Amino acid sequence: MYIDSITQKNNWEPTYIWTTKFFNEHPDLKVGAEVGVAAGQHIKAIMEETKIEKMYGVDAYMPESWNVNVPVTSFDEIYNEVNSMLSSYGDRVELIRKKSTEAAPDFEDGTLDFVFIDAGHDYENCYNDINYWHNRVRKGGYVMGHDWEHVNFPGVTQAVIDHYGDDVDGVPEPTHVWYHKVK
Repeated sequence: MYIDSITQKNNWEPTYIWTTKFFNEHPDLKVGAEVGVAAGQHIKAIMEETKIEKMYGVDAYMPESWNVNVPVTSFDEIYNEVNSMLSSYGDRVELIRKKSTEAAPDFEDGTLDFVFIDAGHDYENCYNDINYWHNRVRKGGYVMGHDWEHVNFPGVTQAVIDHYGDDVDGVPEPTHVWYHKVK
């Protein structure tokens, strides 16, 4: 299975613990999207440990959208494995195989309670993801993401700061999460 070879749950576990606690502390967050699904372990944790009613998982499953070294021929298999794994949650999870910027227009403004951005880890892609997804989140909802103050991905933190200025909260290592409440 490709999922086993690419998942790093031990490295990401602090993120899973933090986000599921956050969602449980904010029961008004019911419908969200994760931009950058990878092996699907984050969505799986959310589905198992929260009362989130609907998650959209957006990932193109193509080489230029991943930060993990995976053979190009494997992306269809990875997508199929993740889709199969998440299918156990029925209509609570919908996997969308598109680039982030192509999937965002499929959602009307203000229709999501939150979006969790964890796709392209460079400045340009992260900044674009924020621009494309911010308005999809309703007032009082959250735009959030991974790799805050991560030594390997300084572009993420800079893109978040350039977009939100001081109106962002960050949780440092080992969690590496940032979040902004939409006003």
